[in-house]
Amino acid sequence: MNDGVERVKAASDIVDVVGGYLSLRQAGKTFKAVCPFHDDSRPSLDVDPTRQRYRCWACGKYGDVISFVQEIERVEFTEAMDLLARRAGISWRDREDSLQSGARDRMLVAAAWAQRQFEDALWDRQLGSTARDYLEQRGLDEDTLRRFGVGWAPGGGDWLARRAREGGVELEVLESIGLVGRQDNGGWYDRFRDRVQFPIRNPRGQPVGFGGRILPGSPAENRAPKYYNSADSAIFSKSEQLFGIDLAREAARVSGWLAIVEGYTDVLMAHQAGIVPVIATMGTALNARHLAQIRRHAGKVVLVYDADAGGDAGVERALALFAKSEIDLTVASLPEGKDPCDWLLEAGPAPFKAALEGATDLLEFTISRWFPEGIEQRVEPRSEEHTSELQSRQYLVCRL
Repeated sequence: MNDGVERVKAASDIVDVVGGYLSLRQAGKTFKAVCPFHDDSRPSLDVDPTRQRYRCWACGKYGDVISFVQEIERVEFTEAMDLLARRAGISWRDREDSLQSGARDRMLVAAAWAQRQFEDALWDRQLGSTARDYLEQRGLDEDTLRRFGVGWAPGGGDWLARRAREGGVELEVLESIGLVGRQDNGGWYDRFRDRVQFPIRNPRGQPVGFGGRILPGSPAENRAPKYYNSADSAIFSKSEQLFGIDLAREAARVSGWLAIVEGYTDVLMAHQAGIVPVIATMGTALNARHLAQIRRHAGKVVLVYDADAGGDAGVERALALFAKSEIDLTVASLPEGKDPCDWLLEAGPAPFKAALEGATDLLEFTISRWFPEGIEQRVEPRSEEHTSELQSRQYLVCRL
């Protein structure tokens, strides 16, 4: 490991690397730049080519070329090492790690290839017409769809597999990321069919998986799940991935918060309305791995759940999770029966922005839901089950 770190540092001049992100101005033996890690009003960041270090004299951030990439890309140490090694055209891992890294690289290349095929299919005049009509009915415009790389997986069973054979793409690699499967007779079939394809991208904008929405009216609509996600792989885990984080992270750095909604189209419509620090989980409840990623980009989360029993349950699940976290949490309420996509389409961005700005502190939200007439009200239990529920809620309030 230490040898690899030294190889990366030796091949990565800090002035060159920082200069790829920021505008540097030489000042004597050092270089100066506006610090990207806080709201800098004057060049406060020093980059020292002799010591190969950087330091901001205003916010206190400092370190070497690896920590700079970690900070600016919001990635872990090994990801920063990989980025710098690829930039320098070297390897920093041992043989076994290099083999695993090579396999991951092939997966990323295959996922990017598949995303392009799906996107081309959506904008094909005939092939994607029905899918485009559906998305237009949802109120999504072409600019938004292209920004998110939305695509279309045609029906027929082996459309993607045939294109892979024609393009010389390894079907085994597509299989490893859950896009195709093997038939008993040795043939291949597509796992995504008749679905609008939402690429799931990592914070650097690389496709790592897909969320497919069955098209209304599809022959498979009644026997297939409405949403279907890529299987977990070396590059994708639905229990930690955040949809839209690649487009939301810079806005989150400026605003200091990220809003979490429930669906892909909710994220797209919020971005289309100019509300950019908005992301979604992959149909799973928030967990500690999500928070570890969120913490790299923002110090505050605004939960935006639908105004129904499922939304209330989502807020309750977040209680213990955020009680142990350094991330601040507030909850934004929506009108009864509305999701963010429909509400934004009907009412425009102003009410949704107001809901985010007026989001309620978690403790206040919890008390208002559990004790709508005030926490001082005397609550008589109706049954042993109700008694247990009240005790549980009172315990959580005390923990908060």
